[in-house]
Amino acid sequence: MRSHVDFQLQQLRPLLGATVTALARTAPGEDDFEPEYFGLVLTMPDGQQRTLLILSDPEGNGPGAVEIAD
Repeated sequence: MRSHVDFQLQQLRPLLGATVTALARTAPGEDDFEPEYFGLVLTMPDGQQRTLLILSDPEGNGPGAVEIAD
């Protein structure tokens, strides 16, 4: 059985080799129940851009948190 972490790492694999080129944020929702999200804009080696949003769970129930480790 694959773990949740294995699944998430597989989802991130296509981003290997990308360069972080900007910070991202979504527009605030029309009401207090639609959270605003944050993330990174990535430029892929072929020049295409992707946006990686940080979510709290797979359903996107609110913004998550990040930790930067050395």
